[in-house]
Amino acid sequence: MRGKIIVLSLICCVSIAVSAQSSRQGRTFTLPARVSAEGGAPLPQGASVSRAGTLVAAICSDHIVRVWSTRSGELLRSLNENSMPPSAVQFSPDGQSLAVAYEITQYEKGVIKIFDADSWEVQRDLAAPFTMYALAISPDKRRVAFSDRYTELWDLSGKKGLTDISPPFGGSASLSFSHDGRWVATADGDGFVRVYDANTGSLRGTPAEFLLEPTAVAFTPGGKSLVAGGVDKVISIIDAETGKVLRRFPKQPGWILSLDISADGKQIAVLYYGSPEHPLDVNHLMLWDFEKGTVVSDFQKPGITITGGAFVGDHYILAAASGNELTLWSLP
Repeated sequence: MRGKIIVLSLICCVSIAVSAQSSRQGRTFTLPARVSAEGGAPLPQGASVSRAGTLVAAICSDHIVRVWSTRSGELLRSLNENSMPPSAVQFSPDGQSLAVAYEITQYEKGVIKIFDADSWEVQRDLAAPFTMYALAISPDKRRVAFSDRYTELWDLSGKKGLTDISPPFGGSASLSFSHDGRWVATADGDGFVRVYDANTGSLRGTPAEFLLEPTAVAFTPGGKSLVAGGVDKVISIIDAETGKVLRRFPKQPGWILSLDISADGKQIAVLYYGSPEHPLDVNHLMLWDFEKGTVVSDFQKPGITITGGAFVGDHYILAAASGNELTLWSLP
């Protein structure tokens, strides 16, 4: 199971000076009364925005995954699988499929259902002997990786498990496929970032070791390097083959919850957990220039919970929940 982080580690944050916050509020979706869209546990896979920016899916507190059109605002689908609580939701890179992880028995049994984003029929149904809070689909949609206490690779075409790539302990907090689908990276609870062959599960090169638990990992577009960060509030650029740290970004303002890299590799979206005043909030996201290591945009709004997002063209679209509303914001 992913490691439990002591809240005190979130409190000593270093502030970073930026010029001006640049954001635009987009469409707001209203849920039924007393229903919220604050996502699964743990975040940030409580909502997913398709890479085309046309769809947003969110886990809601009534155990329904709702899917909206970002253009018309229309509720396209309410996915309610026998009232099973969803734990993570993720669009495939091409936006044609939506993967939803469900919890059947707490900590003991789960299932991933992959829906066609046109018909909303179930394409694949994968059972697992544990619940899942992190999942990723390869760009070619041939593989899916998922984790909580254990980490596994599955073949989607044959609906069968390929291999168990679980770390010695702690599970994997984050998973990322390379853009060619050949490799999968894991941010593991034992303090390492590892890269595996997505077909065989064999370890590639030397794992990169972190002082504290890494909680987020993402491949750069070329696949030669990784971006990783975690509880130590440090973003590291790692050689994907050797595990060597190539460079580091300035100290971050909080524990790094998720990382997303733009298609052109020029920007990184970093979601943070906590602030000195409110260490359990998830309402702070920054865009960084990849090459310069400088801040492009800084978004922080009290009273909301950021549950997911994606780069859409030149902008990052994030989904933020507050009460019974889910609002989209565009950065920069």
